[in-house]
Amino acid sequence: MLNNSKQFVPHPGKQTEFLQSTADWIFFGGARGGSKSFSLTWKAAFMPRKWHYQFKGNEITEKEYQELKSQRKKVKIVVDKISIDYPDYIALLVRRTYPQLERNLKPECDKLYKLYGGKWQERNHCYLFPSGAKIYLVHFKDEKAKDNYIGGNYNFIGIDEANQFPEHWVVEISTSARTDNPELKPQICLTSNPGNVGHVWLKRMFVDPCKPIPDGDPVHNDEFDVTYQPTKTAPAFVDEEGITFQYIPATVFDNPSIILNDKAYVKKLKKLNPVLRSMWLEGKWDVFQGMYFDMWNILHHVVMKEDFVFGTHFSKGSHSLYRFYDYGTKAPFVCLFAAVDDDKNMVIYDEIVETGLAASRQAEFVNSYTWDKYKQKPQDFTDEIADPAYWTKHSEKEGLPYSPAMFYADAEIYLTKGNNDRKAKAKVVYDALDVPDSYEDVPRIRFTDNCEYCIETIPNLPSAQLDPEDVDTKSEDHAFDALAYGATIVLESFIDKPNSKKGWRERLKGGLDGYSYKSGWMSQ
Repeated sequence: MLNNSKQFVPHPGKQTEFLQSTADWIFFGGARGGSKSFSLTWKAAFMPRKWHYQFKGNEITEKEYQELKSQRKKVKIVVDKISIDYPDYIALLVRRTYPQLERNLKPECDKLYKLYGGKWQERNHCYLFPSGAKIYLVHFKDEKAKDNYIGGNYNFIGIDEANQFPEHWVVEISTSARTDNPELKPQICLTSNPGNVGHVWLKRMFVDPCKPIPDGDPVHNDEFDVTYQPTKTAPAFVDEEGITFQYIPATVFDNPSIILNDKAYVKKLKKLNPVLRSMWLEGKWDVFQGMYFDMWNILHHVVMKEDFVFGTHFSKGSHSLYRFYDYGTKAPFVCLFAAVDDDKNMVIYDEIVETGLAASRQAEFVNSYTWDKYKQKPQDFTDEIADPAYWTKHSEKEGLPYSPAMFYADAEIYLTKGNNDRKAKAKVVYDALDVPDSYEDVPRIRFTDNCEYCIETIPNLPSAQLDPEDVDTKSEDHAFDALAYGATIVLESFIDKPNSKKGWRERLKGGLDGYSYKSGWMSQ
Protein backbone atom coordinates (compact mmCIF):
# COMPACT_ATOMS: atom_id res chain seq x y z
CA MET A 1 0.00 0.00 0.00
CA LEU A 2 1.23 3.49 -0.83
CA ASN A 3 2.09 5.27 2.39
CA ASN A 4 1.61 8.91 3.19
CA SER A 5 5.23 9.81 2.51
CA LYS A 6 4.77 9.64 -1.24
CA GLN A 7 7.83 9.66 -3.43
CA PHE A 8 5.95 11.67 -6.05
CA VAL A 9 3.63 14.64 -5.67
CA PRO A 10 1.76 15.56 -8.87
CA HIS A 11 1.94 19.04 -10.26
CA PRO A 12 -1.18 21.06 -9.55
CA GLY A 13 -3.40 21.65 -12.55
CA LYS A 14 -3.56 19.36 -15.57
CA GLN A 15 -1.41 16.51 -14.23
CA THR A 16 -3.46 16.33 -11.02
CA GLU A 17 -6.69 16.47 -13.04
CA PHE A 18 -5.55 13.53 -15.15
CA LEU A 19 -4.56 11.44 -12.14
CA GLN A 20 -7.86 12.19 -10.38
CA SER A 21 -10.17 11.77 -13.38
CA THR A 22 -12.66 8.91 -13.09
CA ALA A 23 -13.95 9.08 -16.69
CA ASP A 24 -14.19 5.80 -18.59
CA TRP A 25 -11.94 7.16 -21.35
CA ILE A 26 -9.33 9.81 -20.58
CA PHE A 27 -7.15 11.56 -23.11
CA PHE A 28 -4.18 13.46 -21.67
CA GLY A 29 -2.30 15.34 -24.32
CA GLY A 30 -1.82 18.14 -26.69
CA ALA A 31 1.58 19.78 -26.73
CA ARG A 32 4.93 18.20 -25.98
CA GLY A 33 6.52 18.35 -22.56
CA GLY A 34 3.32 17.95 -20.54
CA SER A 35 4.68 14.90 -18.64
CA LYS A 36 2.24 12.56 -20.37
CA SER A 37 4.20 9.28 -20.28
CA PHE A 38 5.25 9.66 -16.65
CA SER A 39 1.69 10.50 -15.62
CA LEU A 40 0.36 7.46 -17.48
CA THR A 41 2.73 5.05 -15.75
CA TRP A 42 1.85 6.59 -12.38
CA LYS A 43 -1.89 6.33 -12.92
CA ALA A 44 -1.60 2.70 -14.07
CA ALA A 45 -0.15 1.65 -10.69
CA PHE A 46 -1.09 4.14 -8.02
CA MET A 47 -4.63 5.28 -8.76
CA PRO A 48 -6.55 5.42 -5.42
CA ARG A 49 -9.26 2.76 -5.34
CA LYS A 50 -10.41 3.00 -1.72
CA TRP A 51 -10.13 5.93 0.70
CA HIS A 52 -11.67 7.60 3.72
CA TYR A 53 -11.89 11.15 5.14
CA GLN A 54 -10.63 12.61 8.41
CA PHE A 55 -11.24 15.96 10.08
CA LYS A 56 -9.21 16.84 13.18
CA GLY A 57 -8.35 13.16 13.65
CA ASN A 58 -11.96 11.93 13.43
CA GLU A 59 -13.57 9.85 10.68
CA ILE A 60 -16.20 11.71 8.64
CA THR A 61 -18.55 10.76 5.82
CA GLU A 62 -18.20 11.88 2.22
CA LYS A 63 -21.20 14.18 2.70
CA GLU A 64 -19.51 15.81 5.69
CA TYR A 65 -16.29 16.04 3.69
CA GLN A 66 -18.02 17.93 0.85
CA GLU A 67 -19.68 20.28 3.35
CA LEU A 68 -16.42 21.06 5.16
CA LYS A 69 -14.60 21.47 1.88
CA SER A 70 -17.17 24.08 0.78
CA GLN A 71 -16.30 25.94 3.98
CA ARG A 72 -12.60 25.79 3.00
CA LYS A 73 -11.76 23.60 5.96
CA LYS A 74 -8.66 21.41 5.85
CA VAL A 75 -9.90 17.86 5.48
CA LYS A 76 -7.56 14.88 5.21
CA ILE A 77 -8.07 12.20 2.54
CA VAL A 78 -6.48 8.91 3.57
CA VAL A 79 -5.85 6.45 0.75
CA ASP A 80 -6.47 2.90 1.98
CA LYS A 81 -5.87 1.04 -1.27
CA ILE A 82 -4.31 1.82 -4.60
CA SER A 83 -4.45 -0.28 -7.76
CA ILE A 84 -1.39 -2.43 -7.08
CA ASP A 85 -2.70 -3.41 -3.61
CA TYR A 86 -5.21 -5.75 -5.29
CA PRO A 87 -3.94 -9.26 -6.10
CA ASP A 88 -6.28 -9.50 -9.10
CA TYR A 89 -5.28 -6.14 -10.61
CA ILE A 90 -3.92 -6.31 -14.17
CA ALA A 91 -2.89 -3.31 -16.28
CA LEU A 92 -1.73 -3.06 -19.88
CA LEU A 93 0.62 -0.30 -21.05
CA VAL A 94 1.08 -0.08 -24.82
CA ARG A 95 3.46 1.55 -27.31
CA ARG A 96 3.52 1.04 -31.06
CA THR A 97 7.04 -0.42 -31.39
CA TYR A 98 9.48 -2.27 -29.17
CA PRO A 99 12.23 0.41 -29.45
CA GLN A 100 9.71 3.04 -28.30
CA LEU A 101 8.73 0.81 -25.40
CA GLU A 102 12.33 0.29 -24.33
CA ARG A 103 13.43 3.88 -24.89
CA ASN A 104 10.43 5.87 -23.64
CA LEU A 105 8.09 3.88 -21.44
CA LYS A 106 10.12 1.27 -19.58
CA PRO A 107 12.57 3.77 -18.00
CA GLU A 108 9.61 5.67 -16.53
CA CYS A 109 8.16 2.42 -15.18
CA ASP A 110 11.50 1.33 -13.69
CA LYS A 111 11.84 4.70 -11.98
CA LEU A 112 8.48 4.28 -10.23
CA TYR A 113 7.60 0.63 -9.88
CA LYS A 114 10.82 -0.69 -8.37
CA LEU A 115 10.36 1.71 -5.45
CA TYR A 116 7.18 -0.15 -4.53
CA GLY A 117 8.41 -3.69 -4.92
CA GLY A 118 7.67 -4.13 -8.61
CA LYS A 119 9.96 -6.75 -10.15
CA TRP A 120 10.42 -6.90 -13.92
CA GLN A 121 9.75 -10.30 -15.42
CA GLU A 122 11.38 -10.35 -18.82
CA ARG A 123 9.72 -13.58 -19.90
CA ASN A 124 6.20 -12.28 -19.26
CA HIS A 125 6.97 -8.64 -20.10
CA CYS A 126 5.38 -7.44 -16.88
CA TYR A 127 6.04 -5.96 -13.46
CA LEU A 128 4.95 -8.23 -10.64
CA PHE A 129 4.13 -6.48 -7.36
CA PRO A 130 4.18 -8.04 -3.83
CA SER A 131 0.36 -8.24 -3.79
CA GLY A 132 0.30 -10.27 -7.01
CA ALA A 133 -0.78 -7.29 -9.16
CA LYS A 134 0.67 -7.18 -12.67
CA ILE A 135 1.40 -4.38 -15.13
CA TYR A 136 2.25 -5.58 -18.65
CA LEU A 137 4.35 -3.56 -21.11
CA VAL A 138 3.60 -4.51 -24.71
CA HIS A 139 3.94 -3.15 -28.23
CA PHE A 140 1.55 -3.47 -31.17
CA LYS A 141 3.83 -3.60 -34.17
CA ASP A 142 0.97 -4.85 -36.35
CA GLU A 143 -2.64 -6.02 -36.18
CA LYS A 144 -1.62 -9.59 -35.36
CA ALA A 145 0.31 -8.38 -32.30
CA LYS A 146 -2.72 -6.37 -31.18
CA ASP A 147 -5.01 -9.38 -31.61
CA ASN A 148 -2.94 -11.34 -29.07
CA TYR A 149 -4.40 -9.14 -26.33
CA ILE A 150 -8.01 -9.06 -27.50
CA GLY A 151 -10.13 -11.06 -25.10
CA GLY A 152 -7.93 -10.42 -22.08
CA ASN A 153 -9.20 -9.01 -18.80
CA TYR A 154 -7.48 -5.72 -17.90
CA ASN A 155 -8.49 -3.26 -15.21
CA PHE A 156 -6.49 -0.49 -16.85
CA ILE A 157 -5.38 0.02 -20.45
CA GLY A 158 -2.93 2.84 -21.12
CA ILE A 159 -1.85 3.68 -24.67
CA ASP A 160 1.11 6.02 -24.92
CA GLU A 161 1.31 8.15 -28.09
CA ALA A 162 -2.11 6.97 -29.24
CA ASN A 163 -1.82 9.04 -32.43
CA GLN A 164 0.37 6.23 -33.83
CA PHE A 165 -2.54 3.77 -33.80
CA PRO A 166 -5.52 3.37 -36.15
CA GLU A 167 -8.85 3.98 -34.46
CA HIS A 168 -10.19 0.44 -34.83
CA TRP A 169 -7.12 -0.99 -33.07
CA VAL A 170 -7.80 1.16 -30.02
CA VAL A 171 -11.55 0.47 -30.05
CA GLU A 172 -10.95 -3.28 -30.32
CA ILE A 173 -8.43 -3.45 -27.45
CA SER A 174 -10.76 -1.30 -25.32
CA THR A 175 -13.22 -4.22 -25.23
CA SER A 176 -10.71 -6.01 -22.99
CA ALA A 177 -11.06 -3.37 -20.25
CA ARG A 178 -13.30 -5.15 -17.77
CA THR A 179 -13.34 -6.51 -14.21
CA ASP A 180 -15.26 -8.66 -11.75
CA ASN A 181 -14.09 -6.53 -8.81
CA PRO A 182 -16.42 -3.54 -8.18
CA GLU A 183 -13.56 -1.60 -6.56
CA LEU A 184 -11.51 -1.79 -9.75
CA LYS A 185 -13.44 0.33 -12.22
CA PRO A 186 -11.84 -0.20 -15.67
CA GLN A 187 -10.33 2.81 -17.41
CA ILE A 188 -8.79 3.47 -20.79
CA CYS A 189 -6.19 6.24 -20.77
CA LEU A 190 -4.52 7.69 -23.85
CA THR A 191 -1.71 10.18 -24.33
CA SER A 192 -0.70 11.90 -27.53
CA ASN A 193 0.45 14.98 -29.39
CA PRO A 194 -1.42 16.23 -32.48
CA GLY A 195 -0.51 14.70 -35.83
CA ASN A 196 0.26 11.25 -37.18
CA VAL A 197 -2.24 8.58 -38.24
CA GLY A 198 -4.51 8.96 -35.21
CA HIS A 199 -4.92 12.73 -35.43
CA VAL A 200 -8.40 12.61 -36.95
CA TRP A 201 -10.06 10.12 -34.66
CA LEU A 202 -8.52 11.56 -31.47
CA LYS A 203 -9.74 15.01 -32.45
CA ARG A 204 -13.21 13.64 -33.19
CA MET A 205 -13.48 11.43 -30.12
CA PHE A 206 -12.01 13.78 -27.51
CA VAL A 207 -10.91 17.24 -28.60
CA ASP A 208 -14.05 18.38 -30.45
CA PRO A 209 -16.62 17.26 -27.83
CA CYS A 210 -14.42 18.43 -24.92
CA LYS A 211 -12.88 21.63 -26.27
CA PRO A 212 -10.56 23.31 -23.74
CA ILE A 213 -12.00 26.44 -22.17
CA PRO A 214 -9.84 29.62 -22.26
CA ASP A 215 -8.84 30.53 -18.71
CA GLY A 216 -8.40 34.27 -18.68
CA ASP A 217 -6.29 36.31 -21.08
CA PRO A 218 -3.21 35.03 -22.93
CA VAL A 219 -0.07 35.02 -20.80
CA HIS A 220 3.32 36.24 -22.00
CA ASN A 221 6.32 34.39 -20.61
CA ASP A 222 9.11 36.94 -20.57
CA GLU A 223 11.87 34.39 -20.02
CA PHE A 224 11.09 32.54 -23.24
CA ASP A 225 9.35 35.41 -25.04
CA VAL A 226 6.35 33.16 -25.68
CA THR A 227 2.67 34.01 -25.40
CA TYR A 228 0.29 31.15 -24.62
CA GLN A 229 -3.36 30.75 -23.70
CA PRO A 230 -4.03 29.04 -20.34
CA THR A 231 -7.03 26.72 -20.49
CA LYS A 232 -9.46 24.96 -18.22
CA THR A 233 -10.47 21.37 -18.83
CA ALA A 234 -13.98 21.02 -20.20
CA PRO A 235 -16.47 18.74 -18.40
CA ALA A 236 -16.47 15.11 -19.43
CA PHE A 237 -18.58 14.22 -22.47
CA VAL A 238 -21.21 11.48 -22.00
CA ASP A 239 -22.22 9.52 -25.09
CA GLU A 240 -25.59 7.94 -25.81
CA GLU A 241 -24.55 4.74 -24.02
CA GLY A 242 -23.55 6.60 -20.86
CA ILE A 243 -19.79 6.20 -21.41
CA THR A 244 -17.77 9.22 -20.27
CA PHE A 245 -14.92 10.77 -22.27
CA GLN A 246 -12.60 13.49 -20.99
CA TYR A 247 -9.87 15.46 -22.74
CA ILE A 248 -7.28 17.03 -20.44
CA PRO A 249 -5.03 19.33 -22.50
CA ALA A 250 -1.52 20.03 -21.29
CA THR A 251 1.42 22.04 -22.56
CA VAL A 252 4.99 22.43 -21.42
CA PHE A 253 3.80 25.37 -19.27
CA ASP A 254 1.75 22.89 -17.22
CA ASN A 255 4.96 21.04 -16.30
CA PRO A 256 7.06 23.09 -13.85
CA SER A 257 9.79 20.43 -13.87
CA ILE A 258 10.72 21.26 -17.45
CA ILE A 259 10.24 25.00 -17.07
CA LEU A 260 12.63 25.03 -14.10
CA ASN A 261 15.13 22.36 -15.12
CA ASP A 262 15.22 22.17 -18.91
CA LYS A 263 14.85 25.67 -20.30
CA ALA A 264 16.52 24.65 -23.57
CA TYR A 265 13.57 22.36 -24.36
CA VAL A 266 11.11 25.26 -24.48
CA LYS A 267 13.50 27.22 -26.67
CA LYS A 268 13.70 24.27 -29.09
CA LEU A 269 9.89 24.13 -29.36
CA LYS A 270 9.79 27.87 -29.97
CA LYS A 271 12.17 27.57 -32.95
CA LEU A 272 10.07 24.99 -34.81
CA ASN A 273 8.32 25.83 -38.07
CA PRO A 274 4.87 27.44 -37.61
CA VAL A 275 2.91 24.19 -38.03
CA LEU A 276 5.00 22.12 -35.62
CA ARG A 277 5.19 25.01 -33.17
CA SER A 278 1.39 25.26 -33.21
CA MET A 279 1.11 21.52 -32.55
CA TRP A 280 3.91 20.83 -30.11
CA LEU A 281 4.21 24.09 -28.18
CA GLU A 282 0.61 25.28 -28.21
CA GLY A 283 -1.16 21.90 -28.49
CA LYS A 284 -3.45 22.91 -31.36
CA TRP A 285 -5.33 20.28 -33.37
CA ASP A 286 -6.55 22.32 -36.34
CA VAL A 287 -3.60 21.44 -38.59
CA PHE A 288 -0.75 19.00 -38.52
CA GLN A 289 2.61 18.54 -40.19
CA GLY A 290 2.78 16.31 -43.22
CA MET A 291 -0.77 16.52 -44.58
CA TYR A 292 -0.67 14.82 -47.99
CA PHE A 293 -3.61 16.71 -49.48
CA ASP A 294 -2.31 20.11 -48.47
CA MET A 295 -4.59 21.93 -50.92
CA TRP A 296 -7.79 20.87 -49.15
CA ASN A 297 -10.28 23.65 -48.59
CA ILE A 298 -13.83 22.92 -47.50
CA LEU A 299 -15.07 25.85 -49.58
CA HIS A 300 -13.65 24.26 -52.73
CA HIS A 301 -14.16 20.57 -52.10
CA VAL A 302 -17.47 20.24 -50.25
CA VAL A 303 -20.90 21.06 -51.62
CA MET A 304 -24.37 20.86 -50.12
CA LYS A 305 -26.15 17.54 -50.55
CA GLU A 306 -29.49 19.29 -50.79
CA ASP A 307 -28.29 21.03 -53.95
CA PHE A 308 -27.35 17.82 -55.72
CA VAL A 309 -29.95 16.70 -58.28
CA PHE A 310 -29.55 13.60 -60.43
CA GLY A 311 -29.65 14.05 -64.17
CA THR A 312 -29.11 17.80 -64.28
CA HIS A 313 -26.64 20.59 -63.79
CA PHE A 314 -23.55 19.12 -65.38
CA SER A 315 -21.65 20.96 -68.06
CA LYS A 316 -23.10 18.90 -70.91
CA GLY A 317 -26.32 17.86 -69.28
CA SER A 318 -25.52 14.19 -68.70
CA HIS A 319 -23.58 12.04 -66.28
CA SER A 320 -22.63 8.46 -65.42
CA LEU A 321 -22.88 6.75 -62.05
CA TYR A 322 -20.13 4.68 -60.43
CA ARG A 323 -19.45 2.87 -57.18
CA PHE A 324 -15.94 2.53 -55.76
CA TYR A 325 -14.98 -0.05 -53.10
CA ASP A 326 -12.26 -0.65 -50.51
CA TYR A 327 -12.36 -4.08 -48.89
CA GLY A 328 -12.45 -4.69 -45.16
CA THR A 329 -14.13 -6.76 -42.48
CA LYS A 330 -12.51 -5.80 -39.18
CA ALA A 331 -11.34 -2.57 -40.73
CA PRO A 332 -14.15 -0.67 -42.49
CA PHE A 333 -15.31 -1.64 -45.92
CA VAL A 334 -16.12 1.50 -47.90
CA CYS A 335 -18.41 2.05 -50.86
CA LEU A 336 -18.42 5.51 -52.49
CA PHE A 337 -21.14 6.70 -54.89
CA ALA A 338 -19.86 8.89 -57.71
CA ALA A 339 -21.57 10.95 -60.40
CA VAL A 340 -19.28 11.90 -63.30
CA ASP A 341 -20.26 14.41 -66.00
CA ASP A 342 -19.22 14.50 -69.65
CA ASP A 343 -16.17 16.65 -68.84
CA LYS A 344 -15.01 14.09 -66.27
CA ASN A 345 -15.88 16.19 -63.24
CA MET A 346 -16.75 13.93 -60.31
CA VAL A 347 -19.05 14.41 -57.34
CA ILE A 348 -18.97 11.82 -54.53
CA TYR A 349 -22.59 12.03 -53.43
CA ASP A 350 -22.80 9.28 -50.80
CA GLU A 351 -20.77 6.75 -48.85
CA ILE A 352 -21.20 3.47 -47.02
CA VAL A 353 -18.75 2.77 -44.18
CA GLU A 354 -19.36 -0.47 -42.27
CA THR A 355 -17.31 -2.83 -40.11
CA GLY A 356 -17.89 -6.44 -39.16
CA LEU A 357 -19.67 -7.41 -42.40
CA ALA A 358 -18.54 -10.54 -44.19
CA ALA A 359 -18.17 -10.31 -47.97
CA SER A 360 -21.31 -12.37 -48.47
CA ARG A 361 -23.31 -9.73 -46.58
CA GLN A 362 -21.61 -6.62 -47.96
CA ALA A 363 -23.07 -6.91 -51.46
CA GLU A 364 -26.59 -7.43 -50.13
CA PHE A 365 -26.16 -4.42 -47.86
CA VAL A 366 -24.95 -2.23 -50.75
CA ASN A 367 -27.89 -3.24 -52.94
CA SER A 368 -30.53 -2.71 -50.26
CA TYR A 369 -29.01 0.63 -49.20
CA THR A 370 -28.86 1.89 -52.81
CA TRP A 371 -32.43 0.84 -53.60
CA ASP A 372 -33.93 2.15 -50.36
CA LYS A 373 -32.27 5.55 -50.67
CA TYR A 374 -32.06 6.17 -54.43
CA LYS A 375 -34.19 3.46 -56.13
CA GLN A 376 -31.07 2.51 -58.07
CA LYS A 377 -30.14 -1.01 -59.19
CA PRO A 378 -26.67 -2.42 -60.07
CA GLN A 379 -27.39 -1.99 -63.78
CA ASP A 380 -27.80 1.78 -63.23
CA PHE A 381 -24.05 2.05 -62.59
CA THR A 382 -21.59 2.36 -65.45
CA ASP A 383 -18.90 0.52 -63.51
CA GLU A 384 -18.11 -0.89 -60.06
CA ILE A 385 -14.38 -0.42 -59.38
CA ALA A 386 -12.85 -2.24 -56.45
CA ASP A 387 -9.82 -3.05 -54.34
CA PRO A 388 -7.87 -6.01 -55.87
CA ALA A 389 -8.27 -7.71 -52.47
CA TYR A 390 -11.82 -8.57 -53.56
CA TRP A 391 -10.36 -11.26 -55.84
CA THR A 392 -8.57 -13.16 -53.06
CA LYS A 393 -10.30 -16.50 -52.39
CA HIS A 394 -10.36 -16.71 -48.58
CA SER A 395 -13.93 -17.97 -48.12
CA GLU A 396 -15.92 -21.03 -49.15
CA LYS A 397 -19.32 -21.57 -50.74
CA GLU A 398 -20.68 -25.08 -51.12
CA GLY A 399 -17.22 -26.44 -50.37
CA LEU A 400 -15.45 -24.43 -53.07
CA PRO A 401 -13.00 -21.50 -52.67
CA TYR A 402 -14.82 -18.19 -53.00
CA SER A 403 -13.68 -14.61 -53.27
CA PRO A 404 -15.54 -11.44 -52.20
CA ALA A 405 -15.85 -10.54 -55.89
CA MET A 406 -17.73 -13.80 -56.45
CA PHE A 407 -20.14 -13.02 -53.60
CA TYR A 408 -20.74 -9.61 -55.17
CA ALA A 409 -21.38 -11.23 -58.57
CA ASP A 410 -24.02 -13.42 -56.92
CA ALA A 411 -25.76 -10.15 -56.02
CA GLU A 412 -25.41 -8.88 -59.63
CA ILE A 413 -22.63 -6.46 -58.72
CA TYR A 414 -19.87 -7.16 -61.24
CA LEU A 415 -16.63 -5.60 -60.03
CA THR A 416 -13.76 -4.19 -62.07
CA LYS A 417 -10.30 -4.60 -60.53
CA GLY A 418 -8.73 -1.26 -59.58
CA ASN A 419 -5.10 -0.22 -59.88
CA ASN A 420 -3.10 -1.15 -56.78
CA ASP A 421 -0.12 1.09 -57.53
CA ARG A 422 -0.25 3.31 -54.44
CA LYS A 423 1.90 6.15 -55.76
CA ALA A 424 -0.06 6.26 -59.02
CA LYS A 425 -3.34 6.33 -57.09
CA ALA A 426 -2.10 9.08 -54.79
CA LYS A 427 -0.99 11.23 -57.74
CA VAL A 428 -4.31 10.91 -59.56
CA VAL A 429 -6.33 11.87 -56.48
CA TYR A 430 -3.93 14.69 -55.60
CA ASP A 431 -4.15 16.17 -59.09
CA ALA A 432 -7.93 15.79 -59.16
CA LEU A 433 -8.32 17.55 -55.81
CA ASP A 434 -5.89 20.30 -56.68
CA VAL A 435 -7.62 23.62 -57.26
CA PRO A 436 -6.64 25.15 -60.63
CA ASP A 437 -4.81 28.45 -60.76
CA SER A 438 -7.85 30.31 -62.01
CA TYR A 439 -10.13 31.24 -59.15
CA GLU A 440 -13.06 30.56 -61.47
CA ASP A 441 -12.16 26.89 -61.83
CA VAL A 442 -13.09 24.07 -59.45
CA PRO A 443 -11.35 20.79 -58.59
CA ARG A 444 -12.29 17.69 -60.53
CA ILE A 445 -13.40 15.84 -57.41
CA ARG A 446 -15.87 17.26 -54.90
CA PHE A 447 -17.93 15.73 -52.10
CA THR A 448 -21.44 16.40 -50.88
CA ASP A 449 -21.55 17.31 -47.21
CA ASN A 450 -23.19 14.02 -46.15
CA CYS A 451 -19.96 12.16 -46.99
CA GLU A 452 -18.67 12.71 -43.47
CA TYR A 453 -16.13 9.88 -43.42
CA CYS A 454 -14.50 11.11 -46.64
CA ILE A 455 -14.45 14.72 -45.47
CA GLU A 456 -12.98 13.74 -42.12
CA THR A 457 -10.29 11.29 -43.21
CA ILE A 458 -9.08 12.20 -46.71
CA PRO A 459 -7.82 15.76 -46.01
CA ASN A 460 -6.08 14.57 -42.84
CA LEU A 461 -4.05 11.77 -44.36
CA PRO A 462 -0.32 12.13 -43.67
CA SER A 463 2.40 11.49 -46.20
CA ALA A 464 4.36 8.28 -45.84
CA GLN A 465 7.44 8.96 -43.72
CA LEU A 466 9.82 7.14 -46.07
CA ASP A 467 8.12 8.21 -49.30
CA PRO A 468 6.41 11.63 -49.40
CA GLU A 469 4.93 10.72 -52.81
CA ASP A 470 2.65 8.18 -51.10
CA VAL A 471 -0.04 8.30 -48.43
CA ASP A 472 0.82 6.66 -45.09
CA THR A 473 -0.58 3.12 -45.27
CA LYS A 474 -0.98 2.94 -41.48
CA SER A 475 -3.42 5.84 -41.48
CA GLU A 476 -7.21 5.86 -41.81
CA ASP A 477 -6.96 5.53 -45.59
CA HIS A 478 -10.03 3.43 -46.44
CA ALA A 479 -12.06 6.24 -48.04
CA PHE A 480 -8.97 7.41 -49.92
CA ASP A 481 -8.31 3.90 -51.23
CA ALA A 482 -11.88 3.49 -52.47
CA LEU A 483 -11.75 6.89 -54.17
CA ALA A 484 -8.33 6.19 -55.68
CA TYR A 485 -9.34 2.84 -57.18
CA GLY A 486 -12.16 4.57 -59.01
CA ALA A 487 -10.43 7.85 -59.91
CA THR A 488 -7.42 6.07 -61.38
CA ILE A 489 -9.64 4.38 -63.97
CA VAL A 490 -12.27 7.08 -64.53
CA LEU A 491 -10.12 10.23 -64.44
CA GLU A 492 -6.51 9.32 -65.20
CA SER A 493 -6.54 10.25 -68.90
CA PHE A 494 -8.23 13.58 -68.15
CA ILE A 495 -6.30 14.65 -65.09
CA ASP A 496 -3.93 17.03 -66.87
CA LYS A 497 -6.68 18.75 -68.80
CA PRO A 498 -7.96 22.00 -67.27
CA ASN A 499 -11.38 22.02 -65.69
CA SER A 500 -13.27 24.81 -67.33
CA LYS A 501 -16.19 25.29 -64.95
CA LYS A 502 -16.51 29.04 -64.94
CA GLY A 503 -18.10 31.52 -62.62
CA TRP A 504 -18.82 29.33 -59.62
CA ARG A 505 -17.63 31.88 -57.09
CA GLU A 506 -20.05 34.44 -58.46
CA ARG A 507 -22.83 31.97 -57.80
CA LEU A 508 -22.01 31.46 -54.12
CA LYS A 509 -25.00 32.79 -52.25
CA GLY A 510 -25.79 32.95 -48.55
CA GLY A 511 -24.76 30.45 -45.92
CA LEU A 512 -21.87 30.57 -43.48
CA ASP A 513 -18.73 31.90 -45.17
CA GLY A 514 -20.06 30.91 -48.53
CA TYR A 515 -20.78 27.33 -47.52
CA SER A 516 -24.12 27.25 -49.34
CA TYR A 517 -22.89 26.48 -52.84
CA LYS A 518 -24.20 27.34 -56.25
CA SER A 519 -21.53 25.54 -58.18
CA GLY A 520 -21.40 24.59 -61.86
CA TRP A 521 -23.58 21.49 -61.59
CA MET A 522 -26.57 23.33 -60.10
CA SER A 523 -29.37 25.09 -61.87
CA GLN A 524 -28.15 28.21 -63.57
